[in-house]
Amino acid sequence: MSRQAKILIFSLVLVFAIFQKQTKEPDNSYDNNDYEEKTTVVPKKKPKTPVKKTIPNSNLIIPNFKPIATFYPQPKNGFSPYDSYFGKGVYNNNSGNSFKIKNSNTTDAVVLLVNSFSGRKIRNEYVRKNANFEMTGVPNGTYYLEWFSGENWSPDLKVGSAYKGGFQTNANFTKTRDSSDWMKVDGYQVWTVTLYTVEGGDVESEKINAEDFFN
Repeated sequence: MSRQAKILIFSLVLVFAIFQKQTKEPDNSYDNNDYEEKTTVVPKKKPKTPVKKTIPNSNLIIPNFKPIATFYPQPKNGFSPYDSYFGKGVYNNNSGNSFKIKNSNTTDAVVLLVNSFSGRKIRNEYVRKNANFEMTGVPNGTYYLEWFSGENWSPDLKVGSAYKGGFQTNANFTKTRDSSDWMKVDGYQVWTVTLYTVEGGDVESEKINAEDFFN
């Protein structure tokens, strides 16, 4: 084999080897910078400042403020709201005794007729403001009065420790003051009592509380 032929064969083998090497190795001709990862920077949001709500003070005292009363029908004169506590009224229709109650106040009242010696409350009668009511058939005995006055009667209102039914506004408990104001009836006698402090009046009164009224 001639020298030229050997050189030609060697050249072909060398070219083939170089070609094979290039096909097997990865192409690193690209600059890594061409594939640089792009990072997007998202600015951090500032936390929102909580909004403080100002709640009005529930204990704030408003001058001349009056609570809204729940409406109930006004009881009629002679209605007895406390029979469940005191029992039904005690009557002697042959006695001829009576007590005429004049409510000259600007508020309604529940009037109790109380036996002065036993303390038994034999009548409880509703008397509207500026109205009169007569308790008839009162048994012979000695009596005094207690009354619960006010406005906006509610049969569901809790009064005192365990009593039900009362005035929602302007409530007051009153009784005739002492034994000099006791009233005796012993047959066909009539007493007229005005639930109002009148000038020159004979009967004086004093304040009591709910427990005294119901006990």
